[in-house]
Amino acid sequence: MKKSSLLLLAAGLTSGGAAFAQTNVTIYGIVDTSIHYLSNANANGSSNIRVDNGAIANSRIGFKGTEDLGGGLKAMFQLENGFSSDTGAMSQANTLFNRQSWVGLQGSFGKVRMGKQNTPLFDLLADHFDPLTVGNYGSNSWLPAAGTLIRTPNMVRYDNDFGPVSAAVSWSFGEKAGSVRTGSQFSSALRYTAGAFAVGGGFQQTVSPDNSSYKDTVWNLSASYDFGPAKVFGGWFNIKDTTGTTGAYMAVDSDTTGWTTASTVKATAGNQRKDNGFFLGSSYKATNALTLTGAFYYDKSKNVSYTGLGNVGDGKRYALVGWADYALSKRTQLYTTIDYNKAKDAAVYELTNSASGKNSLTTVGVGIRHIF
Repeated sequence: MKKSSLLLLAAGLTSGGAAFAQTNVTIYGIVDTSIHYLSNANANGSSNIRVDNGAIANSRIGFKGTEDLGGGLKAMFQLENGFSSDTGAMSQANTLFNRQSWVGLQGSFGKVRMGKQNTPLFDLLADHFDPLTVGNYGSNSWLPAAGTLIRTPNMVRYDNDFGPVSAAVSWSFGEKAGSVRTGSQFSSALRYTAGAFAVGGGFQQTVSPDNSSYKDTVWNLSASYDFGPAKVFGGWFNIKDTTGTTGAYMAVDSDTTGWTTASTVKATAGNQRKDNGFFLGSSYKATNALTLTGAFYYDKSKNVSYTGLGNVGDGKRYALVGWADYALSKRTQLYTTIDYNKAKDAAVYELTNSASGKNSLTTVGVGIRHIF
């Protein structure tokens, strides 16, 4: 990322004269836009070609900075907004910083941050173990961490490194009068690195804002090994949900006119949905400019509720993904991606529009991504 340092004046006077504070502020972002083909884009199973907000990374713009407070103590902040590069619209209406909005302190004790931010479980997968950074594009955003809340407001989070071990834990306040538990969330992640090998795991539990007896629980265990030009990844996940969250966040596409909607398939509050699956993948640096990535995702779900039909059933789903990334520079890449999705039984309604009856989907995308 290209960084710019700004010298900011801290207002106020002291007996000795003006007081100054130096804050390093970075303006950063990603603009990712692609042309995307979908084999099954509506209830009739018709194909479609469209310009999309990326096929690899969601577009965003943000501000982050630190201030040296002395004695090894630093103040820090981050503000980040997601947007659709194909239309210019905010990814979440009426919310200026929908991705990150926090302030905190860093020192020998670690990092403490408060505000809206990623959960430790999400960062564990996105930064270290998912070969596609949690499948951060439309057709595969459903696995594995996106099956639950990945970014939460009202959070207090603590991170620290203990030699080869990195740990993070967070608590999000439900802010419900009379109940500390209702609407709250606990998330944790632990990672051990020994040379080229890394192993990690996480636990996350989100309590329904409407009923404290309903909870969404996620477990994950992952590993990776870096061979040099090639790196391999693998992981297992388990989700048990009675809140109705799973599915709303496992939606394939945020475009409600497309081939699925968040309301089509999800868990029903009070009815425990179970998801159990794994993912495997690898990346290979073929040349200094060309990187090839492949990944396979599998999910077996029980008590899936496809609410449009008023039914509950079991299903299976998997996806095979290929991605080629060519770097024109350190900050600009051309890429192409292809993925094949297959579903069975109740999961078919999760994969495609519930009226289409289709059980497979292929998408192909070519795009350009600029990181600043």
